[in-house]
Amino acid sequence: MARYPDSLIDLIRERIDLLELVGRRVALKKQGTAWLGLCPFHNEKTPSFSVRPDKGYKCFGCGAGGDAFKFLMQTKGIGFAEAVEELAAMSGVPLPRDAHAEDPEMVRRAEHRRQILALLAEVREFYQKSLSAPGGQRARHYLTQRGLKPETVQQEKLGYAPAGWNALLDRFGGGEAAVELLEAAGLVTRKAAGERPYDRFRDRIVFPIHDLKGHCVGFGGRLMGPGEPKYLNSPETDVFQKGKLLYGLETAREAIRKEGSVLVVEGYMDRLSLVDQGVLPVVATLGTAMTPDHLRLLWQQTRKIHFCFDGDAAGEKAAWKALEMFFDGLESDHHAAFLFLPPGEDPDQVVRREGAAGFARRISGGIAPIDFLIRRLGEGLNGTEPEGRAALMHRAKPLLAKVKDPLLRELYLQTLGQRLQIPHAFAPVSPRVDDPAPYVAPRPTRRSQPLRPVVAGRTLAAAQRNHEQALLALILRHPRLMREREEELSRLPLENAQLSALLTELIERARASDDPIGHGTTEWFSSPELTRCAQEVLAAEEVSPELVDQEFAGCLISVHVKSLRRERMQLMRRIDLEGDGDHALTIRCRALKLEEQRVLGQKIIRDEGR
Repeated sequence: MARYPDSLIDLIRERIDLLELVGRRVALKKQGTAWLGLCPFHNEKTPSFSVRPDKGYKCFGCGAGGDAFKFLMQTKGIGFAEAVEELAAMSGVPLPRDAHAEDPEMVRRAEHRRQILALLAEVREFYQKSLSAPGGQRARHYLTQRGLKPETVQQEKLGYAPAGWNALLDRFGGGEAAVELLEAAGLVTRKAAGERPYDRFRDRIVFPIHDLKGHCVGFGGRLMGPGEPKYLNSPETDVFQKGKLLYGLETAREAIRKEGSVLVVEGYMDRLSLVDQGVLPVVATLGTAMTPDHLRLLWQQTRKIHFCFDGDAAGEKAAWKALEMFFDGLESDHHAAFLFLPPGEDPDQVVRREGAAGFARRISGGIAPIDFLIRRLGEGLNGTEPEGRAALMHRAKPLLAKVKDPLLRELYLQTLGQRLQIPHAFAPVSPRVDDPAPYVAPRPTRRSQPLRPVVAGRTLAAAQRNHEQALLALILRHPRLMREREEELSRLPLENAQLSALLTELIERARASDDPIGHGTTEWFSSPELTRCAQEVLAAEEVSPELVDQEFAGCLISVHVKSLRRERMQLMRRIDLEGDGDHALTIRCRALKLEEQRVLGQKIIRDEGR
């Protein structure tokens, strides 16, 4: 068994977001310094499962506890080495070729990162104390003038970087080792190599920036008077990449989960003013445009994003970039709206004038992505003329082709055609480049048949198999498959009603408890019929242990393709009976075919890799 060095384990543990990992399986709610939820390891009605991102998880009911590695091992039934590999992939940590070798460079980097994070925590405290000190009076007056409540200043850990060139250097002694670490953290700089270092942040309000684990990783600084640059960020370091961080996300996560949405603004003070006035949840970019990493972070937290931009040319440009990223790889159940403020005004000014209720009304009146797309792409075109509407349609198609979900892609095109009053503009958008070539499916030749178990001992690799039955047999013999693919299985429609009822009960049992499904007992399920069905399935299907995952993936794809094909054929029969007047049916039929092609493409890739 592979044994990975302690330095690698520590680095993965440091980078992984335990709260996000656990939150994929457990609905968590913050209480004090911890997050509580129903334990995934035993059946309970009152939450006793506690997560602290800096400590780990612990259930006070059944005693389960540990870190990210332990959680993955317990929920997925995998070994430690497999957990390391999966978490390394999630956190972006490369694994060494020789698992037994202690990589000296990795040890050095992990230790260096720990030192930088510890230093940044001390510097944050230094800036906070400087704000409260006599020298911070001007900074405190500035924050009061901006209307921020003292509790907001304290909650957000705002600070003040003293005037002068060496306040931070003097605080940490000015020795060569201290200077080297301060420089690595982006806190001091030099005009040229070899020259004397000096503090990067001087006489500025300081906004500490945290990662999702709550570590301070950098700072933003704002001048209180004239000068340039008005805002200054930490430079890129080992722990700070502004394109991958959002200001306030670590504190907004609870509100995001509660509200089901998030508001994104462009500046530190904009976010703080909204939070101060009670507009939640809200995050801000760090003086940069939205990036794909920003969007990925937000989709991990919610399925609805409100983008807020200034109503000037720069705001329109930033909003368009966000819209392009929104469409790229878009899946179903992802929503966005675009809020534009009056020219010359920012969220800080608007919320001070209109209050939280007024700003909330503006949020609810945001522009839908398709409307923003029409407005932007329609610039310079005459929308009252056929030529202008056709040109806009052609401009929009390449952008809509980036949408990943085929049905959503077609529905966007349908909506666009309706808005442009082009009733027959529903030709399919070209599929994404990773979609497989078109495939013509044969029409079914017989109706659905009831469950017919085959002779006991037949292997799952046999031809003409009942894939639904094989799928259930695999789940019954290997319950971990249900835990690993529960969400996908819960959306899978089975043709056989008895097997569908059996799958539904298995899903419910998996959600209630992680205990393995029993074998050889008549008390598995809620009815004798389901118990007999499970026994027949088990008697009919067998598989070699080394082929379990391979066969399960194949059966899942086959069942999925069959269900898509079945629904498409039903729609085709409806179209034949009702004529071609119902464009919605046609759109749905095309989307199902595209989805069928995509799933079949996965099967082809899988088969070629065997």
